[in-house]
Amino acid sequence: MEVALSATGDIGNPAMSQIVNAAIGYADALTARFEKKQPCRSCGGGENLARCAWKSSPAQAARSRSIRDEKDEAQYGIRAKSLADAESLLDKLEKFAEWVGKGIEI
Repeated sequence: MEVALSATGDIGNPAMSQIVNAAIGYADALTARFEKKQPCRSCGGGENLARCAWKSSPAQAARSRSIRDEKDEAQYGIRAKSLADAESLLDKLEKFAEWVGKGIEI
């Protein structure tokens, strides 16, 4: 990841942009894995499996949103983000990716 390649004093925006794009990719993979026509039984049969997977962990859905919320500022904003900001976002991504990986294996 770019955070590991950055030098002290570099801005964190490029790394944060990559982190946001990775989170979007993980979310797309999870949705694609569970996007099926059959209803999810644990949600009472009213929702598809993708929505059920997201609702099964509100904390992970919130984590994904909090990463994606950084997209505009990291990619198009005028404010420089710090490497500490990027490292914090990377920590969120790693936790989210671990959860998605477990879901895709099912």
